[in-house]
Amino acid sequence: MRMKSSRSRRWGQAGAVGAMALLAGLMPGTGVAGGTHVAESGFGYSCTSASGRHAADVTVSVELPLSSPVGTAVQPEHVRLGLTLAPELLGELPKDAPPELSGAARLETAVTQNGVSTDVMWEGLEIPESAVSPDRGMSIEATGAVPTVTPRSSGAMVFTTGKLQLDLVARPANGGAADPAVISVSCAVDPDQSAELGTVEVPASPEGPATGTPDPDSDGAGSPKVEARTSDTEEQAETSEVEPPELPGCKLFYGPISVPATGAHGYMAGYANVNKQKAAMEFKDPTHLRLQLQSMFAAYTCPTGGLTWIHSEGTMDYNGKPQMPPARSTFLTFGFMPTTATVEMSLTGPVNIETVYQSAADPVTHRRAETTTSTAQVSVRLYDVTVNGTPLDVGPNCRTVRPMDLVLTGKGSTGLGPEEGYTVKTGGPLTGYSDVPPFSGCGATEDLDNVFTASVSGSGNFTKMMQGPLCVNNVPAHCPEPPRPKPER
Repeated sequence: MRMKSSRSRRWGQAGAVGAMALLAGLMPGTGVAGGTHVAESGFGYSCTSASGRHAADVTVSVELPLSSPVGTAVQPEHVRLGLTLAPELLGELPKDAPPELSGAARLETAVTQNGVSTDVMWEGLEIPESAVSPDRGMSIEATGAVPTVTPRSSGAMVFTTGKLQLDLVARPANGGAADPAVISVSCAVDPDQSAELGTVEVPASPEGPATGTPDPDSDGAGSPKVEARTSDTEEQAETSEVEPPELPGCKLFYGPISVPATGAHGYMAGYANVNKQKAAMEFKDPTHLRLQLQSMFAAYTCPTGGLTWIHSEGTMDYNGKPQMPPARSTFLTFGFMPTTATVEMSLTGPVNIETVYQSAADPVTHRRAETTTSTAQVSVRLYDVTVNGTPLDVGPNCRTVRPMDLVLTGKGSTGLGPEEGYTVKTGGPLTGYSDVPPFSGCGATEDLDNVFTASVSGSGNFTKMMQGPLCVNNVPAHCPEPPRPKPER
């Protein structure tokens, strides 16, 4: 279940701006724009986070051409946003250690020409990572590439500023074990001031249309056209073995970022149904889990609030092998013949553990809901088989023809009071369904593949595993030997 993909660390900037181009259409420019000037203005904003509302001074700096012919794309260059966040707006940050804070900003701008206004989103502006102390506030600078705007008629184009959204990610400095925190800050420009950023003159050519008249070569619309373009210094895409999931209705704005993993270990035990036997296999001897926690994370913006994704990996350890302790089970084969076999379940790769949780606590319950999905590929082997007390030689390689996908899900929450339900560190119930593939290689002297396929293989087999609390490196709780859970139906 590991994937390889290329993804820039500019928080999906190229993809987001590319969507603008798809909606707006492409319009190649002609001619050459004139000289440039740097427009820099300060604005008063009111910013709100879960910790409160406070005033902020925001500086916007952008390099614009002095003038541009009709049909020539105007590219705002060297865009920079600067502001200082009040300490109260950072109240959600952990108090025990100064975190590293980074993230992304998006500024709603508008371009007005001849009385027609076009909204242009400057998004994916990068806030580089730096240390912050919650009691001092923090000065933030965001930079990045923004879309071009192409004038389709003569007349001055006026750029103005609007709403500002900051999505900040705070993670422990020096690879600490705490979960990263996401802080969303929404800022609105104060109304009693000019919101103008700068102006680009678009003169009428002697042969061209009169002021305010659309270019006849355009599609007839008089408003400026927005076209995607990223900076020539765009970072090269980096290869990652793990890709964040696509969450319905949500947009990835930060990451994925690789961070030093935290080692942990614990135990797991449980039951796995065999539907055809109307019975369950009991894995009562706990499986030893060895985990690497929080090796990668990313953040999303969603209509209902921010979400954070964390990737961890694990394996099983039984006498140095990546498998569960063998389980001895007895079934009534075909409903009447008592058959006993030892079941061995071995991993064919790492266990991928994906946790998605609410970035901000619920304002009523003060808790963050989270869902963890554990995905593994498991090979199932049967041996030491007896039928009605008589040994049946199935040979050493009676196993499923391919690995079985085992997907287990746990739901829980953190916040005020102890953890509830399932969390990776505190454990709890993990449930899911699996499809057992056909068997092959069964029988030392006769072909028994069809017998075991008919009696064991099938879909929708419910599995419930109980994970105990973990012993996490550098955290004294549950160490050195964490508790061993008992199976629960």
